[in-house]
Amino acid sequence: MGILDNKDSVFREPKVTSSILASIPDCLYNMLEESAQRAAERRTSILISSNNLANRFILTRWGIRSSQRRRFRNLFSTIRKQCRAVFRNYLASRKISWHMKNEKIVFGVFKFDEVRGNLILGFVPSCGHLDWRYISDDLM
Repeated sequence: MGILDNKDSVFREPKVTSSILASIPDCLYNMLEESAQRAAERRTSILISSNNLANRFILTRWGIRSSQRRRFRNLFSTIRKQCRAVFRNYLASRKISWHMKNEKIVFGVFKFDEVRGNLILGFVPSCGHLDWRYISDDLM
């Protein structure tokens, strides 16, 4: 995509539409899938921050790195606000699930921390018969 305007050599921010914002959960699913594969041996919870999700989404969608945040201030601000809203929605429902290759993937969701608007959530893989909210680290 041509982000550089050739007429006056000024960077233009990509246009953010509602359909683009609606694809943010797909990026989260991909991040969870990648992290779950790495954490499978250790059986630990997965921590993902809303800003990390926003940075990954922007990088995969437009190829813009987080180090270019000042140049694309409005883009990062809009995407980060939407990522926080998505995180709050999953936190309220206490779980996240989606279908992939004829199986349902389920993670429990808990709030790990919130630092200056950056919401950090923990994701716990489903344990089948156990209620993930009552599992202590001693049992894992």
